[in-house]
Amino acid sequence: MNSKENFLIVKNFNDNYIYFDAFQKAFTAIEDNLSLYRQTGIAENLLVLAESGCGKTSLCHLLQQRHPRYALPERDVVPILSVAVPPVASLNSLSEAMLEALGHPSPKSGTLTRKTGMFITLAKACGIEMILFDEAQHLHDRGQVRSHYLASDWIKQLIDALKIPIVFLGLPRTESLLIVNEQLRRRFSKKIYLSLGRLPLEELSKECLRLILSFKQQLAINIVLGNYSWDEFGTRLYYATDVRVAYVKKLMIGILKYALELEFAEVGPADFEAVYKQEIWWEAEGELNPFNPKFCFRRLDRAGEPFAAGQGV
Repeated sequence: MNSKENFLIVKNFNDNYIYFDAFQKAFTAIEDNLSLYRQTGIAENLLVLAESGCGKTSLCHLLQQRHPRYALPERDVVPILSVAVPPVASLNSLSEAMLEALGHPSPKSGTLTRKTGMFITLAKACGIEMILFDEAQHLHDRGQVRSHYLASDWIKQLIDALKIPIVFLGLPRTESLLIVNEQLRRRFSKKIYLSLGRLPLEELSKECLRLILSFKQQLAINIVLGNYSWDEFGTRLYYATDVRVAYVKKLMIGILKYALELEFAEVGPADFEAVYKQEIWWEAEGELNPFNPKFCFRRLDRAGEPFAAGQGV
């Protein structure tokens, strides 16, 4: 098999979405909100919380694919608009990101009031039925309580003007943005955790194993365990990925590239150990590599480790 064929295999695998239970639950909840709005005009908002690497952005991409924008002779129609909230976001930069996502030619022109009014006008003209705000924690990260209140008040006014479902997707601290404004908090009373991390260790290990085995079917590569049982291998996968789907996928893409390059029909713990160090954490040696026999069996969340607070893929 040549390098071009290998590249296409890796690309096709990377383009697949991972429909783990929490992802499917969040996707269904958002679709249900959209259906409710279309059938009744009732706009229910949703807060989707997850750590970095758990599929928030993938969820936004999938929803846009399912409801793509299209052109009519007189206007563009945008059923779902996804807006990436800029880092250390101000209301000005957020309004500009919203206009840019719609395709406005001059998103930076004018005052915040003018940009907000322009967005509301365009959103109605384009028939937007739902807005997804990805990385919503960036609104929380700017300033203190006063800034949070101003941001939450602006969002409340935007929601009231548009009267369409809004979805906030962000890290768990996003919820703090709603605490300062009771009226906004009521508008986001429905909350979903896009995460596997609220289960006992045994269940988390089994879920990791199920994800890996679902990938195994796509890869057509045999996984052998050596001296490990499937239960132990699942536990090692849990510590290797912190039950973050992006890391599971990154690990398996690494395994796929590794096997294709070396023309391996099967891979085992030593291969996972090498790929983990190469693809996820270059300092993963000995007791700090989840696939090494001497692994210490603890979360790799200390300073400098892959799952330390604030780390992401």
